Amino acid sequence: MGGFGISSFRGRLLLGLLIPVLVIQALSIAHEMLEHKEVYQQALQEESNLVLRFAGEALARPMWDYDSDQIQSILKGIVSEGRTAQVGIFDSGDRQIYLEQAPTYSPAEGYLQASKDILYQVGDQQMPLGRLEISLPASSITEPLRAAMQHHLMVSGFMLCLIGCVAYLVLSRLVQPMTALTRALVDIRHDRFEGEIPGLERRDEFGLMAQALNQLRQNKIEVAELRAQSDESTRREHKRIMRALQSTRDGVLLADETGKVVLCNPNGEAFFGDTRAGQQLNLYSWLPLDQAEQIESNIQHQESFAFEASPPQAANGQVLNLLVRGGPIRDEQGLYLGTMLLASDHSDQARQAERVRFLAEHDSLTGLPNRRLMEQTLAKWLQDEGDQVSILLADLDHFKLINDTLGHPAGDALLQVVAQKFEACASTQVLAARLGGDEFAILVKGASSLERLTHIAKRLVTEMALPQQVNGQVLHTGMSAGIATLSGVQADPSEGMRRADLALYEAKRAGRGTVEVFHADLETEIKRKTLLERELRLALEEGDIRPVFQVQTDLASGDIIGFESLARWHHRQLGSISPAEFIPIAEDSGLIRELTHQITIRAFSTAAKWYDLGFRGRVAVNLSPKLFGANVDEFVNDCLFETNCPASAVEAEITETVVLASGQSALREIQALQELGITVALDDFGMGYSSLSYLQKFPVDKIKVDAAFVSKLPESAETRAIVSAIAELGHALGMKVTGEGAETEDHRRELQACGVDYLQGYFDGPPLAERAATQRLFPAEDQHLKLPG
Repeated sequence: MGGFGISSFRGRLLLGLLIPVLVIQALSIAHEMLEHKEVYQQALQEESNLVLRFAGEALARPMWDYDSDQIQSILKGIVSEGRTAQVGIFDSGDRQIYLEQAPTYSPAEGYLQASKDILYQVGDQQMPLGRLEISLPASSITEPLRAAMQHHLMVSGFMLCLIGCVAYLVLSRLVQPMTALTRALVDIRHDRFEGEIPGLERRDEFGLMAQALNQLRQNKIEVAELRAQSDESTRREHKRIMRALQSTRDGVLLADETGKVVLCNPNGEAFFGDTRAGQQLNLYSWLPLDQAEQIESNIQHQESFAFEASPPQAANGQVLNLLVRGGPIRDEQGLYLGTMLLASDHSDQARQAERVRFLAEHDSLTGLPNRRLMEQTLAKWLQDEGDQVSILLADLDHFKLINDTLGHPAGDALLQVVAQKFEACASTQVLAARLGGDEFAILVKGASSLERLTHIAKRLVTEMALPQQVNGQVLHTGMSAGIATLSGVQADPSEGMRRADLALYEAKRAGRGTVEVFHADLETEIKRKTLLERELRLALEEGDIRPVFQVQTDLASGDIIGFESLARWHHRQLGSISPAEFIPIAEDSGLIRELTHQITIRAFSTAAKWYDLGFRGRVAVNLSPKLFGANVDEFVNDCLFETNCPASAVEAEITETVVLASGQSALREIQALQELGITVALDDFGMGYSSLSYLQKFPVDKIKVDAAFVSKLPESAETRAIVSAIAELGHALGMKVTGEGAETEDHRRELQACGVDYLQGYFDGPPLAERAATQRLFPAEDQHLKLPG
């Protein structure tokens, strides 16, 4: 900027000064030259007029005299003087009569011509003699003019140089602070703030410019500092954002409007098929074809989208569970800038959810599907596929006894062994499940499902009948199973379960360890069971169920030693209903406690009356296994208190089922009954699965041999040996023995021969109502009432 280039301010200013001066000088020179030319031409004209006047006067006489020599001599004299190039005389007819030329005369060159008439004075008259014409050379004025011009040019050039030097010096002086300010401005422009602004001390216009520039510099410094702070803040913010993107568990991908990936964090690279920044977005590398095409269409139409994907993770091949959301990116004006994809890895949550779902649908102990999954599978097979489905329900025999005697760990281990047997049956068309407790189920679908399931059930029942090795112990158990079949989408799964449950109930009722297939008769039975349950509730409300009393006699003396109270129900429409039919219904429907309460209250009331009349025998009541485990001793004691009956007048009969089902808790309740003064009799002994060792664990007061043994005594020596052994064992343990179901003299005789103490059965007559039993006890005043010793 300090040079003297034409583009510099100083050069342009200098040219701006010199050009007007040069123009003025040129105009001045031109004007002076014109003035000089005019003066020289006027002088030449005056000279030509003077020559013409003197020459005319000199030639007038010789022309008048026709003195040619004199004329010629005058003409030569004029030419010889050098001021005139040509002299000619023309007559009145304008004919040239004399001519004299200088040797240098050339007609092509420029000459100034002038003419004058030659007059001769004759008296008062002037006589025209001709016309004198001269030619003066123009060089006589051009040479002075040229010399004058050169002089003027030299003077003008000198003045122009002088003015230019002066102007240059002045401009240099003026431009120096401007150049310094310009350099300072350039430094400010390039954010160079070293040094001070020059000229701040001046008080002229440059000082004002320097002050303005200094203020601009200060403002620029402040702006630069703010920008630096903003840039640092922006850089830090950008760094934080990038760090967050790098460390987030989500996958983030940004692609521009052309589909080129501009950002993809590490998890994004893992989630989106190893996609990296700089590559084209390729959905097909990690999505199925149809899904990739759909998402590609969403991106092309600039639409938002969300979907789930399960791409394999390249590092370990593990299948991911991703929730991917995406959509267009737009600026403030809504201009489309590209697409963003955000993927969240829900694999852990999915695995946890799968684990939770597995736990919700599977048994924690055995790992088999539970009731919920089994019912869902049954409904799906029926509704979605319309297949024929056969259902097996099974439970273990005497499982509670194993739990109570050997502990729950042994029971759990047995369940796991059973579960393994069931699981071995499972396949794509077979589902094995544990429903809870010792209940298991199997579903089989297909046209031959019933045959296949029946075969499976029989195999399982056979296997479970064998001794089971469990944790080093040999356990004896068994299994009963019921099967039902459904088919078609209209089938009700709950109805199938109900039918299988009915078949299972029938299998248990038939003696356990069997497989029962649902049939129409069972449906009839369940309808009757439903009817009887409804009518049983009404009968209990109205008190229609009453006790009857069957005599128990001493085989040795024949004396009455007690009665067993038996429930009897006579329905107005259905007639007499057997206790063997309605008591299990009461047990299953939860009515057994109320039924037992009504029969016990009436039986105890009768026993109290007889006791007051002097009878010292006992009236027995049957206690269902369903009552044990709920403080049955308190229940019986309340009945005694309510009827004011002495405990010595009653007896409680229990079955082996109580021993097997309730275990140690039954022992405590039996002992509590005995502490009240009530004797306890073990009914139907020998027909269950109990061991004789239970007699030692549960010290009852009396054993009642089941009627099935008594009926075979006359013809079976084996049966006689069994009954004799039972009697001997009972006596050895301090227990009395009663034979049930004795109907003939042979029965009475064989029982007595086997050492049985008491007899009960139709041999002594049918069960009697209270009044008839009272008459049997107290027949007539002359008869002696015999009491047991």
